[in-house]
Amino acid sequence: MILIDNITYLKKNFQETWGILQENQKELDRSNFHVEAAKNGQSTLTVQNELGFNYLHSKYDPAAEAEKIISQYKDIDESKEVIFFGIGLGYHVEAFIRLHPNVSYSLYEPKLCAFNEFLSNRQLHKVLSRKLKNLYIGLEEKYLTKNLTHFLNYAKREVVFIILPSYERVFQEETKYFIEEFRDKVFLKRANISANLSFAKRLTVNSIINLPTTIKTPNILHEKPGNFVGKPVILVSAGPSLDEEYENLRYIKENGLAYIFSVGTSINSLIENGIYPDAACTYDGSEENQMVFEKVIERGINSIPLIYGSVVGHELIPKYLGPLANFIVARDYVAPLYLKRKDEKSIEFLDNSKSIAIITLQLLYKLGCNPVILVGQNLAFSGDRWYSKAITYVGKVSEQQRREAILVKDVEGNDVYTNRGLDMFRKEMEHYVNLYTDLEVINTTKGGAHIAKTTYIPLEKVIRERLLDKNIVSNDWITKNAVQYDLVHFQEKADWMNELQIKLDNVYRTLDNLLADMEYQLKRKNAKELERLFNKFDKAFDKLQANHFFVLLVQTMNGTEFEFIMEMFKELRFSNDTFLKAERVTKEFRSYMENCRLDIKKVKEIMDTLHREVNEYATCAK
Repeated sequence: MILIDNITYLKKNFQETWGILQENQKELDRSNFHVEAAKNGQSTLTVQNELGFNYLHSKYDPAAEAEKIISQYKDIDESKEVIFFGIGLGYHVEAFIRLHPNVSYSLYEPKLCAFNEFLSNRQLHKVLSRKLKNLYIGLEEKYLTKNLTHFLNYAKREVVFIILPSYERVFQEETKYFIEEFRDKVFLKRANISANLSFAKRLTVNSIINLPTTIKTPNILHEKPGNFVGKPVILVSAGPSLDEEYENLRYIKENGLAYIFSVGTSINSLIENGIYPDAACTYDGSEENQMVFEKVIERGINSIPLIYGSVVGHELIPKYLGPLANFIVARDYVAPLYLKRKDEKSIEFLDNSKSIAIITLQLLYKLGCNPVILVGQNLAFSGDRWYSKAITYVGKVSEQQRREAILVKDVEGNDVYTNRGLDMFRKEMEHYVNLYTDLEVINTTKGGAHIAKTTYIPLEKVIRERLLDKNIVSNDWITKNAVQYDLVHFQEKADWMNELQIKLDNVYRTLDNLLADMEYQLKRKNAKELERLFNKFDKAFDKLQANHFFVLLVQTMNGTEFEFIMEMFKELRFSNDTFLKAERVTKEFRSYMENCRLDIKKVKEIMDTLHREVNEYATCAK
């Protein structure tokens, strides 16, 4: 009867969990988990594995043991997101609920057979509480990845782990694997949130301010200079091993053996050693990105072409003295709106990436270069450094970075330390190298992390055996003629966006009035009138989402906050508490609107400047 009740509970509340059990019925039939009676008469759970016969709860008093475990978590409150790893028979979960009846929590049971014993011996609706938000099972990669992604999308607050101690002892490798995967997923999510919060506003602003220059300068993806087809290109990054390669790079440059493209900060290391690359590539949208090119600008160097991403920090572009070329990236929503090629061909893009090296690899592939030769692409620590010595504004590896470091294999199969950010770049680069099956990628980075599908060959050997033709580099590869964009189309879009700004003002006034009315009716506890206002609010919100000025520009600048708003709407959709819905909508959506209001004002100002500058350019071009 217990099992039947629990199956009904799962089917009603956690259908996916029930589905996983159904998929793995054969494994459940071969279970090495068993329930027996403890000394006090309660059930306890045992498992037999390579460590022998193990109790997952006390064989004397499971409930008392659970109280002791949970006593360490007295300070948890409703501001925390709790996840249990290892359920067993749930005694510690019950103890937690008694101690914190109002704190929501999630459960993760890695062992399907253990969970099956739980279902067979404890009644879920009695053990668990209404505060249970997620119930995950399974440690296979296909389950773990999906489960952790779901949890981290749900979790908006600080996460507290409660690991059943017996699982750490009996299932050491599984517990370690789960924690490492969880940390990797948390790192990736935090990195994405941080990037969105830090740069989402900047990217939109950059694209708008850069657009007059982007219109006037050649788009290298559209021009596709034929000089590069089938030619070797050195992609130079600023890893510590770059310091060992200056003489090799100088020899390559002096003899024209291959094109040299610097990415990011490596331009400084090359210039300090008297090596001018054939192009410098940049994509970073931060204001600080201009600092990377300080040496080039201060020394008045005007011979190095700069290939910039359309969302690069706008402060750099007017200061740079050399020739300019551009490329448009997929996260740029402004340029594709305004730009239309006169030749009717589609606008070309490069995929988004957090690494300019990966962006440049995409670029070189599209230009037809072959092979691409990586230099200074360490993606790992070298002693106490993770950048070349010329990059003086980046410190040495800190003690905290050492503590958080992870081990990977280097190009020769040795262990080397790196951090999660660099390892994320390595995996992303592997994705593109694997995708470009017709591109040879040679990794010359001594001591660097191994990048799958690349071949490690020291640079001196590459010079000796592969770069046999001299003077293959054309110094005038950069075209002087930009692809002509349709400026009539630009003006039409400018007029359309001006109209949308006016409509947005009207939508905002409507929403402001509705929120004020909701607040008034909330004070009066008038549920009927609130329901009527919710219907009006839905229609006004639909108009907001239909406004392209808002969605493409302002909402993009507040993407993370918008996700939170949509999560709130999703949570409230099935709520019967009218007053709770009104409280959250008036508070959280008003806050979102106020944040967006500031961006609307800023975007209007820079859009006016954009329209004026392009109109002046169009007049001169006639």
